[in-house]
Amino acid sequence: MEKIQYVQHASWTNVNNNLESNRLSPNLKYDEVLEVFMTNGVIAELNELIELRRYVQSVRYHPEGKAIRSGNHLSRLRGRGMDFAEVRNYQAGDEIRHMEWRVTARTGRPHVKVYQEEKERPVVILTDFNPSMIFGTRIAFKSVIAARLTALLAWTVIKEGDRVGGLFFSATEHSEFMPRSRDVGVLPMLASLSHYTAQTEEQREAQPRQLSDVLIRLHRVIRPGSILVLISDFYSLDNESERHLNRLRSHNDILAYHICDRIELAPPKPQQYAITNGKQEIILDTSLHSVSIAYEHYCQHRITQLQEELRRLHIQYVQVTADVDLAPLVRQTFPRRFSRG
Repeated sequence: MEKIQYVQHASWTNVNNNLESNRLSPNLKYDEVLEVFMTNGVIAELNELIELRRYVQSVRYHPEGKAIRSGNHLSRLRGRGMDFAEVRNYQAGDEIRHMEWRVTARTGRPHVKVYQEEKERPVVILTDFNPSMIFGTRIAFKSVIAARLTALLAWTVIKEGDRVGGLFFSATEHSEFMPRSRDVGVLPMLASLSHYTAQTEEQREAQPRQLSDVLIRLHRVIRPGSILVLISDFYSLDNESERHLNRLRSHNDILAYHICDRIELAPPKPQQYAITNGKQEIILDTSLHSVSIAYEHYCQHRITQLQEELRRLHIQYVQVTADVDLAPLVRQTFPRRFSRG
């Protein structure tokens, strides 16, 4: 039986007090956060996700290029749109393309449509905690990297003055967060992220959930004109998922962070490796040339296939491994496309 958490409004007094009391240097560097607060890489503790806020607040982003008049989101991601405001009499200097011809014909006087800039561009983060994410050979599990990346992105969105929401899922449950602004909107998300990295043995052994199932639920959280961020290893991506992503892409911008372990990108150096899930153990012998070649071919084929699928859907792709510094990665791939000019 699936457990569903639907979170829209919550009182997180203890978490908020924790946030207010854990104030050290206002210019804390990312590596200092890592050194002081990061855990052993198996579980993402709530404290470490909260402390990433301080790092984000201390960083000034310098978006490349000039601001686009239609909005403050730079790059190939769409800028803020323009909402219809009213119809009024034509005035000298008004653009002809904004003429309201029906009202003009009915009244006999020229009228134009007036638009105003959208006030915000919500960001919704979909983070995958399927059993395949509870895996890692160095530094941290993929699930922990995903939680840290989600937290960094969420704090960045709040800093930029927009709303952030999310949908997190595992094989046995999912949690929905309507987009909200300010710290109070992020804190329940962080608590949920920590929860998903601490799965029980039963949850880790459950049948993985297809991404398509979650994308159907996503329509309750996201509205047209949003930025959708996907954080996953994409083992659960199927043909049905592509159909839903194509539909979402027609009304939203989508950015995909592909969470990988190094062993999923290329075979390790030639020798024998014992691989276990805690119950069973197999030996992977990469010293055998045939094994190494087949392994490398599988890795390259899967990455290439995923990149091509996302490119066909016009979804931007970013690869993330455990040894990548997440702070500059976020600055390079997300804020410069999102920061205010």
